[in-house]
Amino acid sequence: MSFQLPLGKKIAITGPNGSGKSTLLYHFANNKSRLTISPKAEIGFFRQMSYQFTCDETVWQFVKNRSDYEDGMLRSVLHAMQFIGTDLRKKVKALSGGEAIRLQLSQLFLGENNILLLDEPTNFLDIHAVEALERFIKAYQGTIIFVTHDQAFIKNVADIQFEIKEKDIEQI
Repeated sequence: MSFQLPLGKKIAITGPNGSGKSTLLYHFANNKSRLTISPKAEIGFFRQMSYQFTCDETVWQFVKNRSDYEDGMLRSVLHAMQFIGTDLRKKVKALSGGEAIRLQLSQLFLGENNILLLDEPTNFLDIHAVEALERFIKAYQGTIIFVTHDQAFIKNVADIQFEIKEKDIEQI
């Protein structure tokens, strides 16, 4: 297949389960096959179901150690993703699945990426976290390519939607 993704857009990739959506994101992230990706691309990748931490850092240490933003910005993003008060002192390895996903998404938006790949980012998030994610996506200056089955989420944030069906991809 051959297609081009425009810069600075929010791009949804949809299709039935097993059609290759997650595999396509993996190939983007790892520059596999015959992909042409700009050497200036700094890719951040949120992988579905990869929300377990083994490090001994707190939520605050985890974000602070991986971002050059000022403390106020870090606190603002964490607060938007419902990390407040004593939540900042929780050990990341003790976070629930939903908390870990919110932390990973926070860290991605605070990173030095200009392309974000999000594989089913709304899974396990409550409505407040999904709304915060929508605000982050809308405000993000770079390109975001995301896979989801959540039609409301697509309607709220996608500029462009591609659908994979029968091993082909087309813009819809």
